[in-house]
Amino acid sequence: SKPVKWNEEFKAKFNGVYVIAKTNDPMTQIAKNPSFGICENAFSKWIKEATELKLNGEKDDRIENFKGHLSEFWNPNENILYIGQSSSKTNPIQKRVRQFYSHKLGQKGPHTGGYWLKLLDCLENTFVFYAEAKNPRDTEFKMLMKYIEYSTGKSFYELENIGKNLPFANLTADFYKEHRIKNATNKNKRKTQGNNV
Repeated sequence: SKPVKWNEEFKAKFNGVYVIAKTNDPMTQIAKNPSFGICENAFSKWIKEATELKLNGEKDDRIENFKGHLSEFWNPNENILYIGQSSSKTNPIQKRVRQFYSHKLGQKGPHTGGYWLKLLDCLENTFVFYAEAKNPRDTEFKMLMKYIEYSTGKSFYELENIGKNLPFANLTADFYKEHRIKNATNKNKRKTQGNNV
């Protein structure tokens, strides 16, 4: 697809894969790419929602500590921040990406995967690319593996810690990105929608 600005609606009533990138041109020189930063407002909302949030095994609400930890996973030489897929017949790409737009940090849904992206201060300047795929899950996995190979210059088999080399906001891909953030969602909060309480 042509790039779509973050939060912009688009029509894609099919399943496939999508990519969130720092720029609207994958070939943009790295020097022009935004540097790493966390949005204070987004972080503030996150710690209010995820009341048991922990870093390094302890409750922590200091933005500078999270910024330091998350910056370890930021790759200034790469344009891609997240690779995702939509494989449900009732959840085409346009709906899945809309769920990402509306997702609130600290909540269990509708798009918890990739929540690190929602912390970035450059989020409003990112772009969405998407494509139809017959087998979105397999295609997403292949794209993630190709991303790792390109960004590291090494084969998948040569890497000791594969997860650390995933795009910034991807936390899983049949294996996990090892990080020290726990309780990122409010596990105790019940949804009250539809209740008369």
